[in-house]
Amino acid sequence: MKLEEIVDTHYDEFSTTERGMCSYILKNREKVASMGILDFAKESLSSKSSVIRFCQKIGFTGYTEMRNFIKWDDGEIREDTNYSFFEQVKSDTEMLIGSLNSSKWLPIYESIFKSRRVLMIATGVTQQNQALEFQRMLMLIGKDSGLIPGNKNSSEFQRMIETLNEDDFLIILSLSGENKSLEEVVQKIKQRQSKTLSITNYHSNWLSQNCDFNLYSRSSRSPNTEYWWLKTTSTFFVLIEAFVFGYNDFLKSRDEN
Repeated sequence: MKLEEIVDTHYDEFSTTERGMCSYILKNREKVASMGILDFAKESLSSKSSVIRFCQKIGFTGYTEMRNFIKWDDGEIREDTNYSFFEQVKSDTEMLIGSLNSSKWLPIYESIFKSRRVLMIATGVTQQNQALEFQRMLMLIGKDSGLIPGNKNSSEFQRMIETLNEDDFLIILSLSGENKSLEEVVQKIKQRQSKTLSITNYHSNWLSQNCDFNLYSRSSRSPNTEYWWLKTTSTFFVLIEAFVFGYNDFLKSRDEN
């Protein structure tokens, strides 16, 4: 996929500042390919944090990955024929497992335990599959849960908002955490004083900054533009399984005490 196609996919979600960055990139591709993030922010009349959010919104982990993609797209970098996506899956999984610590999740477990139900909102097809697995596992350990559309205009979402209160717990799954459509969704949930948990890729993002609790997984994109569509997501399922099993241990510990 070309850079122009990636931009077109997200263009309607861009703010005025992000559209300015987009325009600058498309007009100055060669220049951007060799610019640092601070120089790019200055030239595009934005800020470092805005640049990072823009890059993450269009699917990159940050500015460096976007800049490298531009170089690959323009044929300046030879693609790594020795790169193994199989090894990348292993690496992402190992890094995730090394970061897992259920003791840090105790405040989340307490909040879920006190809630009357857990509701999940997913932003994409892969996230919907993750949410369904999350829901299935919670059901097995006896926690009332459900999956609702993330479309704020849907009848299901609007009806859910009417019934929300401070005793509900919302889990929002998003790869980038930068979906503009989530802003109003999260705002409506906050108005009802429900607790929120974000599950996103491992970086700072708008969603994680606006939820009460956060869980992070790891997702990597293939560095070879021929395989732009390859992105690891299995770590999200590992994270969900570890989290729910940890919650089961939490319940068991409460019963024993």
